[in-house]
Amino acid sequence: MQTGGTLSSSGKGNHFHRYLQYADTIVSSYKGNEPFHLFLKKYFSLNKKHGSKDRKTISSLCYNYFRLGHGVMKVTNQTEKFLVSTFVCQNNPSLLLEFFKPAWNSVVSSPLYDKLSIVRNEFNAEKLFPFPGELSSEIDIRSFSLSFLIQPKLFIRIRPGYKDIVIGKIKKANVSFEEFNEICLSFSNTEKVSDIVNIDKEAIVQDYNSLRTLELLNPIIKNNDAEIEIWDCCGGSGGKSILAFDIFKNINLTVSDKRKNILDNLRLRFSKAGITNYKCAVIDLENTSAGIEHNVDLIIADVPCTGSGTWARTPEQLIFFRQNDIDTYASLQKKIIENSFLHLKSGGYLLYITCSVFAKENEENVVFIQQKLPVSLIKMEYLKGYKIQADTLFVALFKKS
Repeated sequence: MQTGGTLSSSGKGNHFHRYLQYADTIVSSYKGNEPFHLFLKKYFSLNKKHGSKDRKTISSLCYNYFRLGHGVMKVTNQTEKFLVSTFVCQNNPSLLLEFFKPAWNSVVSSPLYDKLSIVRNEFNAEKLFPFPGELSSEIDIRSFSLSFLIQPKLFIRIRPGYKDIVIGKIKKANVSFEEFNEICLSFSNTEKVSDIVNIDKEAIVQDYNSLRTLELLNPIIKNNDAEIEIWDCCGGSGGKSILAFDIFKNINLTVSDKRKNILDNLRLRFSKAGITNYKCAVIDLENTSAGIEHNVDLIIADVPCTGSGTWARTPEQLIFFRQNDIDTYASLQKKIIENSFLHLKSGGYLLYITCSVFAKENEENVVFIQQKLPVSLIKMEYLKGYKIQADTLFVALFKKS
């Protein structure tokens, strides 16, 4: 949060107070009706007085503010909360902290546990996550809660045949990265990788655990030259479809979603990705399965969910998400599975995916699927990302009897 320039002490004070006032105005006027990044974008569009450095500083203050969730204890005003969140969530010395809390700034690079001890009277990380009773027993609540205090990494998946090209471009741009595996690279979330790499053609912006979701299919990819009919029934932006396209060599792909505008964007993305031979349909699987004219070998059901496994990227959800929405999503997921299952061939596979950590959306829905449908459960697991600055997802693979 360096602001640069040379200011007098009073000048700096005015400068920092204004940052805090802007951030306070933003978080106080945000009501959770849309993703915060869209709300923030609109604010900056209407307030063009903020330069790029100002926008970065104000954005950081706001996101760190939300990262504290419900863990704030005895903070008496908004300024104090912004300072606590900056200290806890930031690792580099800050001119703002140096002005208001020089003692904190001197140890801001300390390990997180040490910093939490320093602000134990102001902040309790154990209270940060507001829905512990809804969590799956598979999730380590403390590690999961602490993950909200750290900005997740940016991940890309390198598409087949482009590894040398992508890594060459990144090294030429002198950008730091970590090689998670042969096809996955991670970066600081502030890196503009899209300015370096041809996104969707050469690489896909895709979380590390998102690209692992299709690993459960390994037992049925022994002969990936064989023709396979795949239906991505909640296609969204198309990330799982492109992943399936890159894994299976002979794929007949159908993609659907209930939102026409989403599918319009998907078509553009598929064009960049070189995917031209596929079927696309607008289908509301909450109410019907009409629109699919054939049965398939594999259904990929990356269903709408709370997204609770990704809230470190959208920490405003810690404040604005409503607990009764968990039941709403779980009910929707059941309807989608029942309707889509009508088009699965005998002996075919259903891959159920959420980016949720709530048992009602995951283990309890697995029980429902087993009781309601003629399937056998092959495997289910959580892909836990809270210790590696990645998302946490749930996957379950079924075979139709």
